Amino acid sequence: MEACMYAGAEKLEDGTLRGWQQYPPEEWNSRSVFTVKQDVRLLNEAVAYQTIGKSLQDAKVKRQLQAEAIDWFLPHMSSEYFRQPMADCMAGVGVAIPQERWFTNLHSKGNTGSASIYIMIDELLNSGRLQNGDTLLCFVPESGRFTSSLMHLTAVDHAG
Repeated sequence: MEACMYAGAEKLEDGTLRGWQQYPPEEWNSRSVFTVKQDVRLLNEAVAYQTIGKSLQDAKVKRQLQAEAIDWFLPHMSSEYFRQPMADCMAGVGVAIPQERWFTNLHSKGNTGSASIYIMIDELLNSGRLQNGDTLLCFVPESGRFTSSLMHLTAVDHAG
């Protein structure tokens, strides 16, 4: 995939990037070359499949992942805008986790970026809803180049 998020460059019509050094200094400000930019058209078209869809397809094959075996799905989402496209994509690849088993704190904490998954795990752990043996599937996307990670955890009650 071409870059979706970038800085220090201009995105050309063919999707390639032209770096700031290829522009004369007097154009840096007028082009906002050093601004962090995101190609929202590409993001909207590709983010669900490129991040969650492909990852889940791979996990189904390599790890025999099944939606029924997941008690909690913890997705990092920068916005609620992505909830339904993610849910649709997950259903499309055969790993439809019902939204009542999704745990997110986007409404209470906002988009906490790279810390989001740790904050969600901590919040779920301290909510009293997590039970010994529960399985968690954590999803951490990165939209700059459409990469993502899945983390499959099992809750263990060390105090019991």
